[in-house]
Amino acid sequence: MRLAGKVAFITGASRGIGRSIALEFARQGAAIAVGYAREAGKADEVVAEIAAQGGKAVAVASDVRDRAAIRLAFETAAAKLGGIDILVNNAGINNRCTFQETTDEDWDRIMTVNLKGPFVCSQEVFSHMIKRGGGRIINISSVAGQYHGPKTVHYAVSKAGLNSLTAVVARYGAEHNILVNAVAPGIMLTDQTADELAGPDGDKIVAMTLLKRAGHLSDVAATCVWLAADEQSYVTGQVISVAGGAVL
Repeated sequence: MRLAGKVAFITGASRGIGRSIALEFARQGAAIAVGYAREAGKADEVVAEIAAQGGKAVAVASDVRDRAAIRLAFETAAAKLGGIDILVNNAGINNRCTFQETTDEDWDRIMTVNLKGPFVCSQEVFSHMIKRGGGRIINISSVAGQYHGPKTVHYAVSKAGLNSLTAVVARYGAEHNILVNAVAPGIMLTDQTADELAGPDGDKIVAMTLLKRAGHLSDVAATCVWLAADEQSYVTGQVISVAGGAVL
């Protein structure tokens, strides 16, 4: 159990990548705060699934757009689970549009959730991690922030900004033994992408990778476990692409 005795708070953990990370962290022995903004029922399902496999978890409302809500969420999780050792900034949103189609409202909404949210969460979790003698912050970025996706202008910029934030926060975290890294997923096979990948354009999409196939949520979760585990203690300020070589 590579995360035994650890407490992890994962934002946006009610579904998708966040859910996958929560379940894998629990299998590795961590107690989990399942952060959610609106989908309380789905968050409760993740908690129940973790409990069924013998783990410990609580669902915690945590709208990353609201600093007061995040502060309360961290205090609640720390009180119920004993502290916070790991923060996974996973909550994120996207909508496809070209440069000229992007509105001010689209831009502000994406930036608030995808970039300001992790900034606020990282700030607010520092005091909790300092109390524990250190910690790990893992930002879920995207390969779009590395190849600057043309059909997701605001999203790509928000993730490029998150990559920069990762390096900046790593500087401040170093003196407190807080390691900060980002994981940048590429084309992932999920419930939401299965139809697209199986459709007429599926081959073109996977052809963008060196490995010529989509990745799995387990690939992202496994990378996050490695970054969170005590077996490594010298990686910080890095962006790790989990994208089958798509950037190349």
